Amino acid sequence: MSNLYNGRSVEREESKAEFNISHLLDTDGFNIEFHSHNFVEIYLSISGGKHFIINDKIYTIKPGDIFVSNVNEIHRVIANDKDVYERYIFEFKPIFVLPYCTAETDLLHYVYNRDKNFSHQVSLNESQFREILSLIEKYESLEAQRYGSDILKKVCYIEILTFISEVYLTAPVPLRTQHSSNHSIRIVADTLEYISSNLTADLSLDNIAKHIGLGKYHLCKLFKDKTGTTINKYIVSCRIAKAKSLLSSGSSVTNACQESGFHDISHFVRTFHNAVGLSPGKYAQDNKNAKVYYEEYIK
Repeated sequence: MSNLYNGRSVEREESKAEFNISHLLDTDGFNIEFHSHNFVEIYLSISGGKHFIINDKIYTIKPGDIFVSNVNEIHRVIANDKDVYERYIFEFKPIFVLPYCTAETDLLHYVYNRDKNFSHQVSLNESQFREILSLIEKYESLEAQRYGSDILKKVCYIEILTFISEVYLTAPVPLRTQHSSNHSIRIVADTLEYISSNLTADLSLDNIAKHIGLGKYHLCKLFKDKTGTTINKYIVSCRIAKAKSLLSSGSSVTNACQESGFHDISHFVRTFHNAVGLSPGKYAQDNKNAKVYYEEYIK
């Protein structure tokens, strides 16, 4: 299929488009730190992989799996070493989908209406896998030069999102959303959960290790081995994502700094700008939260 890219640079960028589909392929290793976006990102795994970490959840990647990362949810893929890593990525801003949502057909239920059992992952059966690939092929076959192609692509994209929305709506509730069969993964998952739930606390390595019940050097080594990054980098990523969410919801820069656990405003502004490429104030101006509009649409 067309639209094939090496994914390492594409996945780092903030999207300015309303919607997009990318077919990504890595053949020489894959390594992206925890990150978040100002759009919803949906992964369709073609080749499978190792683990997909979203917020504080760890999932095993299989061919035909779909993963949804919400606006400002931090995530990271751990691909199998030396294997070809192939996937499709669907990106869209919720405000683009809102006009197509109705009380009967809520295309954003898996974005805004998540319950405690929500799983970011759903696994397609063979029939569903063939159907979504057929829809993607239909989308990619639309020629840009054809009259009305912009409208047809938009309609086709909504058709794909309708399919994905139905898959999430009808998927069975998993017994556990986290991968818990491996003891080491369980420890790392507990560490992720503790950090993400205590961002305003003193998240020193000593305190985290004490809570988990493991020596800090052992914990750091285990965390790096299973996630590909350090505990400190994960903490910063969580705090940046929390600040982005607060800023887009109307919080002041000072409040976002405090509530995300940075406390020192100068350090917050500098760290935020280095991570996002914008000052907190500019980010707040450019990223108004679409949830309020969503609630109006589905009334």
